[in-house]
Amino acid sequence: MTTPITVRLPGPDTRLASCRPSCWFVVLADRDPVVLPAGVRRVLRYPSGRPWVVGDWPDEAMISAETSRARMALVGRVAASSSQLLRLLIAARDVHSLDVAHAVAGDYHVIAEINGQRRLQGSPTGTRRIFTAMSRGQHVAADRADILAELAGGALDRTALALSLLDPCPPYPLDDLVPWASVETVPPDHYLFLDRDGRVERMRWWRQPAPVRSRAEGAPILRAALAEAVSVRVAAGRAVSADLPGGLASAAVCCLAARGPADIVAVTGVARDSDGPDSCWAADAAVSLPGVVREILSAGELPPAFDGITSADEALDHPFVGLVDRATLRAGLDRVALYGPRLHLTGLGGVEVTQGALNYLPRLARRRPWTALRHLSGLHTQAGWPWAAGLRMMRRRSYRDCMGDLARALDQAPLGGRPARPRPPDPTAALDWTPAPVVPDWLTPAALRLIVEAVADAAHRDGPLAPTRDGHADLFAIRTTASAFRLFDQMASPVGPPLSAPFLDDRVVRAALAVRAEERASPWEDGPLLKEAMQQVVPANCLRGEISGGADADAEQIRGLHANRGALVGLCDDSPLADLGLIEPEMLREACREGAAADRRPQPLRPTFAADAWLRTLTGRRG
Repeated sequence: MTTPITVRLPGPDTRLASCRPSCWFVVLADRDPVVLPAGVRRVLRYPSGRPWVVGDWPDEAMISAETSRARMALVGRVAASSSQLLRLLIAARDVHSLDVAHAVAGDYHVIAEINGQRRLQGSPTGTRRIFTAMSRGQHVAADRADILAELAGGALDRTALALSLLDPCPPYPLDDLVPWASVETVPPDHYLFLDRDGRVERMRWWRQPAPVRSRAEGAPILRAALAEAVSVRVAAGRAVSADLPGGLASAAVCCLAARGPADIVAVTGVARDSDGPDSCWAADAAVSLPGVVREILSAGELPPAFDGITSADEALDHPFVGLVDRATLRAGLDRVALYGPRLHLTGLGGVEVTQGALNYLPRLARRRPWTALRHLSGLHTQAGWPWAAGLRMMRRRSYRDCMGDLARALDQAPLGGRPARPRPPDPTAALDWTPAPVVPDWLTPAALRLIVEAVADAAHRDGPLAPTRDGHADLFAIRTTASAFRLFDQMASPVGPPLSAPFLDDRVVRAALAVRAEERASPWEDGPLLKEAMQQVVPANCLRGEISGGADADAEQIRGLHANRGALVGLCDDSPLADLGLIEPEMLREACREGAAADRRPQPLRPTFAADAWLRTLTGRRG
């Protein structure tokens, strides 16, 4: 369902150009009329002289090559030269035969045109996306949905906005809806094909590898792939900053980066529990890297959640829960800014790519039932999983069954009145296809109806990302993490260097997913595959820690509520979400006042205030 809302429209308004990111592009058709978005600073042209690729990008972010009949550009982090691209173009019969991912490591977009046929492709994880729309009767494509929405116009999609209020996110495929009705997304594992006659297709180019390797076989392949991915980022030298919060994933990236020619600046934020193991592991990793400069942000220097939310003005192309942590992100980037880094490395994706989901057990039970029972017993002992519920979740069950049950549960979600005490989570739900999101109490009946209808429709229309529960869960977790990384990068663009996540590169993902799920995940150990892969790379003490590091999200939200309750309550007074009929402002105010009480788990406030801030930026309304 769509609804009109006042947004900033394309035209002579210079605000559009001023809020552009440092790297973006739009791909146009080789025909008239030519309509350019605002803020264009760079252009690649067709032989006709018409613009082919327009936008803005740093020199190091794009390489290109062309022949008399073909042209290609790669945008992103690329381990290739123009001459290598030229050889790929000469060897290609058509755009379908281009196999750039096999030949070129890194994280990048592919923009190619051969004999009038075009291929536009992002990354298979979703760190780089392709969106498409119609503008003046022509198909245009871009790496950002908001820029296409300016060209194509159109209303906001209320269903997409309602779904964005679920915590932590809606299930596939509803997590990937674009908030503009005029813009469509290309799935990460597909490319957009545009023929000379105007025909447009989405064509699949990437498939999940079969999990056939043991941990011992896969660990050295994963290590080599991650080392290559990090090398792509640091090969140009100069200063590169990197997160070092204390987890194994960030330590692995930092240690591998230190082997290259770049000057590494590692930044560690010390959470309130600074005596915990994360700080020790970060210190161990830093001590093992004598050439690395280390910057430490004390707990007092780390802003709480929701800080600065009333002044958020980052131009994102999708509502993003991470927006409530914008002040923390900026604090880290401000600290390393003195070193002038050209890139900031993160360990994002380390958990999702290398560890895998626990719902491998139902499939394992059909291949090796006694091993599956031993693993379930381990979860019962280690995490208190109830035997009966765990065994029930091992039964055969389709994705349609899961989504149908979810639609029925959402349809019965209570709304209005005093927020109820949340029920303790059922740990065995991790064995299902997808976790059930939390529905905020302050949604309107109309918003909940939009969500229920969308989930019910998806249950009948869409299948899972993979034929097995664990295969689907792995890809869904990787895609949602890649989406978060992409939006964090959009947040960082106005104030710092571009972000980069080596774990989310195609070759790293392939190396990890080729290892059998029961050897990537374990009831008795956190991240066994990555730990084996990183032996002799990170300090031994880091191998005894967890893959991810950082503060507890619930504790950070409670701290942020205490510090910013007045500002959040004030935002309820004129929320654009209320204007769209999606939230009950008084219920949201009550949750802000009571959501941090000692006897309650925090309410799912982050997605709501992130969507509120996104709409305020879009409409030019200040908090």
